[in-house]
Amino acid sequence: MTGAQTFWIPLMGLIVVVAVLITMALFARNYIKVPPNTCAIFYGRRRRQKDGSVLGFRLVRGGASLRWPIVERVEYLSLNAISFPLKVEAYNKDGVPVTIDAVATVKIASDDVSLRAAAERFLGMSENEIRDIIFQCLAGHLRGIMGKLTVEEANADRLKFAQQIAEEAATDLQKLGVQIDVLTIQHISDPRGYLEALGI
Repeated sequence: MTGAQTFWIPLMGLIVVVAVLITMALFARNYIKVPPNTCAIFYGRRRRQKDGSVLGFRLVRGGASLRWPIVERVEYLSLNAISFPLKVEAYNKDGVPVTIDAVATVKIASDDVSLRAAAERFLGMSENEIRDIIFQCLAGHLRGIMGKLTVEEANADRLKFAQQIAEEAATDLQKLGVQIDVLTIQHISDPRGYLEALGI
């Protein structure tokens, strides 16, 4: 064995080991694991869908996927439930002002159509910003339903009142990729004491 061979064989072995380590490091860095309560949005590379449409992003939820280095970036959407108080002042169909205290629990729906809609509208937003958008949607529909009811009707059957709000808001929330898990009317009051007078 010549001196040159003695030099090159260990060097080639070292190069192979370094190449394997670099490949493993790249794989580990770009193998993205996604928990079941999260949706990862990989974007930067165009993909043709089954229906023939082309999207510049792909969705991965509850699993793992390999990110193309340099070409793709990854951001996340939480699929956790979001609960918030819904306190709204509204007028009933008789023009009586009322204050409705409710609690809403909503979440981003987990089907592909809803996740795409949510990704297009909410990606990069904080949970508070998402909550504010959903609050405004629900509050608008709550006022609309209250405007069709008497105070007695709303107060006597709060479950039905909540169901009407949820059904009315469902179409708009669906466009946002959001679904209502629970909507509960806790209290209805009026500053003029109308409900109190009815009780007396």
